[in-house]
Amino acid sequence: MAGQLDGKSALITGGGGGIGRATALIFAREGARVAVADAVPEAAQQTVALVNAAGGQAMSLGGDVTDSAQVQAMIKSVVSAYGRLDVAFNNAGIAGYQVGASGKMTHEWEDDSFDRMIAVNLRGVWLCMKHEIIQMKAQGSGRIVNTGSIAGLIGLPTSSAYVAAKHGVL
Repeated sequence: MAGQLDGKSALITGGGGGIGRATALIFAREGARVAVADAVPEAAQQTVALVNAAGGQAMSLGGDVTDSAQVQAMIKSVVSAYGRLDVAFNNAGIAGYQVGASGKMTHEWEDDSFDRMIAVNLRGVWLCMKHEIIQMKAQGSGRIVNTGSIAGLIGLPTSSAYVAAKHGVL
């Protein structure tokens, strides 16, 4: 039986672990050629090794989703290697502990921590969508999935910036 993604190419941001890694493995199992992007290149390379060991086809990309030029470069690399971008999974994200705000109430957050959270979790999704849409419109089709969170629907007293970012995504 053919996989649901046979002949398709996919870009997964935040693919170095967790949901992104699991998605890369599933997409590959379903027949997609996968580009795994992560801010930690070694993590992306580990996911690619797992995909390739399982019989899939994958390539790794570094990149910062908060930087428009780097997002464009990621998409250009996918198109250069695979001919097109059929599926994009914008999954890159960070949590409070990654910006020094774990367990802190809103008034205890540093401005830089808030700005970084919004930059990665909201602006990064927007930048990826912006450039993915340009590519997908040029080729006539494509699909985009963004990672949200239940936190985007409820308030959490120690995660105000995360909540705001995920609400923006939703």
